[in-house]
Amino acid sequence: MFPYFSIFGKELSMYAIMAVVGILIGGFIFCKRISRAKLDDNEAIIFLLVIGVGMLIGGSILYGITNVHRWHLLARASTASEFLDMLGELFGGSVFYGGLMGALALGVLYVKLRRLPLEVYMDNAALFAPVFHAFARVGCFFGGCCYGIVTEFGICASGNEITAIGDLPRFPVQLFEALCNALIAVAIWLLLKKGLLKGRVFYVYLALYAFVRFFDEFLRGDEIRGFIIGMSTSQFISIFVELFALLMLCLPLLKNKQKPTA
Repeated sequence: MFPYFSIFGKELSMYAIMAVVGILIGGFIFCKRISRAKLDDNEAIIFLLVIGVGMLIGGSILYGITNVHRWHLLARASTASEFLDMLGELFGGSVFYGGLMGALALGVLYVKLRRLPLEVYMDNAALFAPVFHAFARVGCFFGGCCYGIVTEFGICASGNEITAIGDLPRFPVQLFEALCNALIAVAIWLLLKKGLLKGRVFYVYLALYAFVRFFDEFLRGDEIRGFIIGMSTSQFISIFVELFALLMLCLPLLKNKQKPTA
């Protein structure tokens, strides 16, 4: 793997670099689309900053929840410094669904407070999310995190400095999910271009991603994501996200059927 990139004697995380690239490219596309809708692109930039904060907070909180079985270690801290170090370890990672929920909560709140058109922002956020996520997952591949199961014809991540995954060939699940996110981004772009499902495009994104995430979790080999009734935390959440997204997509159809005909 290639977890760090050295420049001028400084080591930079490849995951962070790829995440920033994803934010810049996804953000550029998002702002362009907001401008085309004849809305203020400065508001769009602030919106992206707000959802970025939500992503960091939500991702860390859910990561900490997956470590709930280790919370008892906090009681063993003898000093405030040890307590803070342990707290940083327990909440120092990120789970995508937590980041998505945090970004969604703060994003919707910001749009409501600023009285911006929610449907326009949410539809275009549906394109930003998979673009950013595709690049971030490539960063995961370089970093060696979120690694896949051991397979006969996999990629060997020897000497990884981030996770002790051993010199074993593993399925590149990070690249697989990056590809799936790229395909989702293409599908969302086509919907936006053709003006289909206006106001509901974000639900399409949720439905597609939840489907992908549920099944690609079977290809994951890391065990730090928590497990609920035999499923990983993300699989458990994916079921509810999928049901919610499908319900929101079908609800207008059900309402139309209930309208009396003249």
